[in-house]
Amino acid sequence: MSEPTQQELSGVLVQLRRRVGAHFEAAVARTPAAFACRAGCESCCHQRFGVFEVEAAPMRRALAELALRDPTRRQRVRDQADAPEHADRCALLVDGRCAIYEARPMICRTHGLPILVRRDEDDGASGPDEVGSDRVDHCPLNFREQAPPAASVLRLAAVNEPLVVLARLWDGGQRVELSALARAKDELSID
Repeated sequence: MSEPTQQELSGVLVQLRRRVGAHFEAAVARTPAAFACRAGCESCCHQRFGVFEVEAAPMRRALAELALRDPTRRQRVRDQADAPEHADRCALLVDGRCAIYEARPMICRTHGLPILVRRDEDDGASGPDEVGSDRVDHCPLNFREQAPPAASVLRLAAVNEPLVVLARLWDGGQRVELSALARAKDELSID
């Protein structure tokens, strides 16, 4: 049996993104007043992180397309990668919006959802009886007046486990900082 191609792996990533998107849409439809998530809400973007190369590839394409469509905005993204005044937020955030929203990584697609996380290790914040326990976490701006319905809770492992498999099949699981993507030279590849 042969290894899957990067094109096949990209297709699986698209399917995973669609499933997360459908889950998010259903959760919002279930309890619309409980979600503060909307265009212009950027509190979850006030951090810096990296992504697997399998997700970086479509982000690179989106940035190259942005350079053609809106070179001024693309230059702002590039400049923000190293700007001290922007160091506390994602370099791809321009005027309160993601410059490549449609190509955003999985972590961004799950922000705002109530997520089920498992404490596999004692992180120092929990007592020893909580190690290995499940807990539901969500953006502090969401679900202020009610607990999230069980059907809206996303089991984070159901997203992360297939993403890790995709990443390992893609290139062994290499990671890329978003700021490195932001400052990189743009190259449109022909697939």
